Amino acid sequence: MTSSTPTQGGPHRILALLELVDEAPTTEELAEFLTDTDPDVRRTALTVLSEAAESWEEPSAVFAAALLDPDPTVRRVAIELLGELREVLVSGERFSRSLREACGHPDADVRSAAVVALWRHRLCTVEELTALLTDPDEAVRCETVLGLVSLDAIDALAAAADDTAAAVRLAVARGLAAVGDPRGAATLIRLAEDSDVLVRAAALSAMAHTGCAEQAADLARTALADPAWQIRQGAAAALAVADPQQAVAPLITATRDTNLDVRKAAVRALGGLAAGRPEVRAALEAAVDDVDADVRAFARMGLTDARSDLTESPNTDTATD
Repeated sequence: MTSSTPTQGGPHRILALLELVDEAPTTEELAEFLTDTDPDVRRTALTVLSEAAESWEEPSAVFAAALLDPDPTVRRVAIELLGELREVLVSGERFSRSLREACGHPDADVRSAAVVALWRHRLCTVEELTALLTDPDEAVRCETVLGLVSLDAIDALAAAADDTAAAVRLAVARGLAAVGDPRGAATLIRLAEDSDVLVRAAALSAMAHTGCAEQAADLARTALADPAWQIRQGAAAALAVADPQQAVAPLITATRDTNLDVRKAAVRALGGLAAGRPEVRAALEAAVDDVDADVRAFARMGLTDARSDLTESPNTDTATD
């Protein structure tokens, strides 16, 4: 098929490779190009394979193996293809074996791509991911946290909450919100007192998904006075699911916050607490005149919901003569 082309490398090899594009070459037909000594040829062969493939098991294994290529530009193409073709790749034995080997590669980008591919294709266990939390690169550890989130690994996420990198702790807080398991609340309480503003804010916001019991509610009420608006916003979101006896008064105060995002979070939170509470309805009615359109919209929705609750009859007994 390519006997007239130079044996290895050079522009003629790439031209010969490109001539095959319209023929939809198979992995076997591209093998000599995929192993060419010239990284430009190998890189082009990967791209051709990605465009020509009809069955994905063999190409999937090739793309994963290319993460281990000695040339960084070839590895970069492999990383891109693993991400772009995620929905069609087939996770066979060679695919997963190459990914696991790539988790120990010196290139942090390769390790990160391998971790992502492993957890997105459900090829790893909680134990394997937990071991990867020791990776020296924080981006890899962040991806590992996402993998743990996909497995609802609450205990492992609790351990990752002690990471030295704020980005990893932030991923944990957001991940616990995504899992939405009340068992994650204890970790969020810890993170709500983190040294990093964004971590604290995310932890407070996440409580809206895991529950905001007494200790968490105490933290949220205190946080409504924090100088950082992100933290006040997260606190308002958390109080939406707290005991109304603890939440209503501070949320009403928060509807007058100087920051529109905080006011919006407070009004949204109060929207579910208006029924039977005249003071909440009064706060929502005041918020209808807010300068921000979103705040006004959430206030109107809250009032509408409150009116709907009032019109529903609490008595479903059938009248008798």
